[in-house]
Amino acid sequence: MKYDCEIIQDLLPLYIDDVCSIKSKVVIEEHILECSKCKELLSELGNQAVTQELSIEKNRVIERHLKKERKRSTMIGLITAAVLMIPLIVCLICNLAVGHALNWFFIVLTSLMVFASITVVPLLVNDKKILWTICSFTISLVALLGTICIYSGGKWFYLAVIPCVAGLVICFAPFLIRYISLPKGVCNHKALITMSVESLAVYSIIAVVGIYSKYPGYWAAAIPITTYCLLVPWGIVLVLRYLPVSKMFRASIACLVSSLLLTFVNDVVDWSIGDFNGICLAKADFSNWNTYTNDGNVGWCILVIGVILTLIFAILGCVRLSKREIK
Repeated sequence: MKYDCEIIQDLLPLYIDDVCSIKSKVVIEEHILECSKCKELLSELGNQAVTQELSIEKNRVIERHLKKERKRSTMIGLITAAVLMIPLIVCLICNLAVGHALNWFFIVLTSLMVFASITVVPLLVNDKKILWTICSFTISLVALLGTICIYSGGKWFYLAVIPCVAGLVICFAPFLIRYISLPKGVCNHKALITMSVESLAVYSIIAVVGIYSKYPGYWAAAIPITTYCLLVPWGIVLVLRYLPVSKMFRASIACLVSSLLLTFVNDVVDWSIGDFNGICLAKADFSNWNTYTNDGNVGWCILVIGVILTLIFAILGCVRLSKREIK
């Protein structure tokens, strides 16, 4: 062999890409006829080049398809928006012709905004569709309620808006928090942040009802009952997220905590409203279901089912732990 293998191997990538000179190509081809090692390396590089080319082409095809789908979605969104403009223009003309002023037209406008937030917005937005859709829906819903309140001359705007927004927060906070950039110190505690926000949303609903109703003794009953009921999801989240044991043991403890809290929820309600006359479990009588024994019977059912699930998950956790120790 005239040339050293290292020199030929340095030229092989150029040979595969067909960018080397004719003389270099001839030298390489003559060398691989005599050297099986360089010939094998050439074959491996050729396979890698094909794989890389296929990967690049696949990405190009996917990107072209995504661009095509985005254009299609944008076009459908614009057409939908244009269609929604037709009844809006008709209402504008009718409102001006009949009343010589704009009043109920704004109700139609905000109603169409609500509809567009869940139909047009997802088609026009390419990134973070859920975030933009929920935000636009919330804003348009608030605008609709505000318009109706102004048009009807009511004083119920805060009573309608706060529970609606709080309900949306409770439903979608676990999804929305994924799109929010958090500091490094709290980014691993999204469950706590979500539960805190949702708890504030629940308390805001309770507060609005109390302010609007002005019912005597409302706060003394509503706050303890709400706080106790929130202990159930808080207990489940804290156990499942932060307890340093296996998943099965977490599920076992979560079942036990939730069943215990749910068992005594009626007692807490009775105590909060000043109607407590003994623990419900003590009134249970499965042979006689009535208004006096129902709470106790249901409480015992919840407690027994919770204990059974607790034992099942605990046993499964022990079995898994023993298998790991054997391995």
